[in-house]
Amino acid sequence: MEPEAKRAKLADDDSSPVCVAAAALPSGECSTAASDVDTRHSIAASSSPPSDLTCSTGAATTTTAEDAPAAVAAASTECADNAAEAAPKSEKVQRRKVALLLSYCGAHYMGMQRNAPYTTIESELFKGLLAAGCIDPEDVEDTGRMRFQRASRTDKGVSAVHQVVSFKCRMVENAIEKVNGYLPKDIKTFAIVRVTSGFSSYTQSTGRAYEYVMPTFALAPSLSKSVSSYRVDADRIVLVNRLLEIYIGTHNFHNFTSGRQFKDQSCRRVMRSFGVKEVPFVEGNMEFIILRVVGQSFMLHQIRKMIGLVLAVMKGCCDESCIQESWKEARMDIPKAPGLGLLLDVVQFHGYDRRYGNDGIHKPLVWTEYQTEIQEFKREHIISTIVEEEQKTNGMMKWLHTLPKHEYNKFTGHKVGPREEQAAAAAAAAATDTTDVPAPVADETPAVVEEAAGTSSPTAADEN
Repeated sequence: MEPEAKRAKLADDDSSPVCVAAAALPSGECSTAASDVDTRHSIAASSSPPSDLTCSTGAATTTTAEDAPAAVAAASTECADNAAEAAPKSEKVQRRKVALLLSYCGAHYMGMQRNAPYTTIESELFKGLLAAGCIDPEDVEDTGRMRFQRASRTDKGVSAVHQVVSFKCRMVENAIEKVNGYLPKDIKTFAIVRVTSGFSSYTQSTGRAYEYVMPTFALAPSLSKSVSSYRVDADRIVLVNRLLEIYIGTHNFHNFTSGRQFKDQSCRRVMRSFGVKEVPFVEGNMEFIILRVVGQSFMLHQIRKMIGLVLAVMKGCCDESCIQESWKEARMDIPKAPGLGLLLDVVQFHGYDRRYGNDGIHKPLVWTEYQTEIQEFKREHIISTIVEEEQKTNGMMKWLHTLPKHEYNKFTGHKVGPREEQAAAAAAAAATDTTDVPAPVADETPAVVEEAAGTSSPTAADEN
């Protein structure tokens, strides 16, 4: 076959590679043949599926029979790279470390921390964050994956006005609005701000302020006067302030929690202030008052027991000296005030704010611009719920009547509880009377151990 005829036949064959064309022709004609075949190959590829796209436009190249296979391979590689660049890329939402501010009324929840199968604040919050696209399902299963931390692990029934959690979040638009759309009305988020990658709302908090809302009849001088119509006077407010101020300073609060020993240095906590916050207010037929305590951190049940012991002194159930004796090594039986009235009011991050709050990238965690909304939520969903629940259940009234059942301190020379008095009276009667003296009736309330069996010792810096 003549060279011209061979060239025409190969040009008509779309599947013929360049190396075949080069091998079939004399070396002097390789360049022209390669040019013709390259051109046809590009035209055919343009009508193929996207994966077969070529980057060549059929420009003539000078090649030899030995170089032709390498040229084709190089062209195929370049074509594949261009096809990958032309394919649409999936949009990747960035994850950033954030601090999330939220408020909640804890009256109907089993605390802050997730505790399946119970409904908690975190279980509801995770549902909202997941539905809004801020976190992944894997984050819910393993919170360490998103480096989740809470500033305070509030207990059952305890509320929060300024709770702060930190975690790695997908930066979606209108995140707060979306999350709130999936939350119940008694939980609300207000702000989500970028923080440093090493920030932890748990470890970098420098202080916390709690408030306790209660009926003023808790300050009455006796149980007989603890009725809903009671109105506190100025002298009783002066007295409760003086007793609460005894706690100010650094003390060993091992008697105000569970599972801690006297030598455990984590029991030493700093109290900065403690007293009545403002004048009493009346709701319905009941008068209420708010106590406020500010400290570096608090242990599990610490605030409720601090208040419980002061109220026992106010009722005459134990001596004032019990407060200072509680810081010593001996164990004491201290009553725990109801959790309903307790709320986390403020979490402070003074160290972080000084270092990063004005660096031009991050904001100080003070939440000034959200205070109108936050205080409105506090009145409508927290304070109002505490008042309504107290009026409906009389929880404080019922708890006050358990105070005489506690033993308080067991130190010689100090006032003891009614059970010791009853036992002492029985012993004295037995010494002077030959008749049988019935044994004292045992009380159903445990004397020293108040916590439910199986309660783990606290490990968080703040767990009220």
